[in-house]
Amino acid sequence: MFLSEIILQSAEAALQLQLTDGSFPPGCNGPYRDPETSARNTAHWLITMLKAYEISNESRFKDSAWMAVLYLNSPSVRPMNATFFCRTNPEKDFCNGLVGQAWIIEALTIASMKLEDHKYIELAEKIFMLHPFNDKAGLWRRVNVDGSYNCFDMAFNHQLWFAAAGSMLNDVSYNPIKAMIVRFLDCVLESHLSIDTSGRIIHQIVKPVPTLSRPRKIYNLLRSSFRRHNKADYRESDWLTNKEVGYHAFNMYAFSMLKQYIPEHPLWQSTKFMLTLQYLNKEEFISGLENNLYGYTYNLSGFEVAFTIQEFRSILSFSKSEQWWVDQQLQRCYDIDSKMLNRATEDKETLSARLYEATRLKDIEVSSF
Repeated sequence: MFLSEIILQSAEAALQLQLTDGSFPPGCNGPYRDPETSARNTAHWLITMLKAYEISNESRFKDSAWMAVLYLNSPSVRPMNATFFCRTNPEKDFCNGLVGQAWIIEALTIASMKLEDHKYIELAEKIFMLHPFNDKAGLWRRVNVDGSYNCFDMAFNHQLWFAAAGSMLNDVSYNPIKAMIVRFLDCVLESHLSIDTSGRIIHQIVKPVPTLSRPRKIYNLLRSSFRRHNKADYRESDWLTNKEVGYHAFNMYAFSMLKQYIPEHPLWQSTKFMLTLQYLNKEEFISGLENNLYGYTYNLSGFEVAFTIQEFRSILSFSKSEQWWVDQQLQRCYDIDSKMLNRATEDKETLSARLYEATRLKDIEVSSF
């Protein structure tokens, strides 16, 4: 069986889940247990439906994609005509930081190109440009669903994925977006990308930036110092280490998207970035994904590493093949009966929808079945 067949079968099964308004069932953001709206999973399934149409040329997949993109363009998803309404936890922002917006920008951009309707990429660009970028800090701020500005999103993967989503706008957009992304990557090289001695990416951006408030600067300095000087104590926080292991491939997937966009950036040849690539070969990473709440059963690490290998094999030899990583993902999570990635997870709806990450992979034969 080939990966394209898995994608096709899952898309076929998902057709039965789509509601008349074009939406797909919401999840709970995996281990975070945050009730979500349908926006995120609909964006993910939109990409998969377009891939299924590309594979099969069967109109029902294209029809489903049209319904999904119309839903994402509806008032219920942007109730205050600003950012997308992604989650409903009253203790957190409703936009799901930068990453919630990035996922929908990504889907709208692909849909606009595949469905040949420019208005969806115009919407994606509008949402991207709503987010203030501080050139000195090299970071974007969050924007609430009512359009008000929030603080910098200090989760590294959120900033990274927002940049990756923005990179997809380049062919039909204008230079200021590329300028922002280049500046962000410059800052990633200089400071934003923090790694453990093993090469594992630190989850938070820990170096203070000039525009942060004094209390936030003090917090980040203490956090950074704690990581540098109290490694034994830090490793007692197994949940944080596990989280960073589980997110490592998710970060590398976004890096791979950015590599396609700006292949000449010096980041890719830097010692720091090479360490993050080499971490994918380490037993700490490979075994650390076992029973990891943020790994295969949430972030689809198998597909993410496979895509990273696809993009970076010219500068590093990897210990495992793309096929090995794809098989690891499918063996753990793909259910033959339902034709969905819904096994061994707390959030079947979201994991199934995240199959879309496989749509960037070259078609390969899988040995799982």
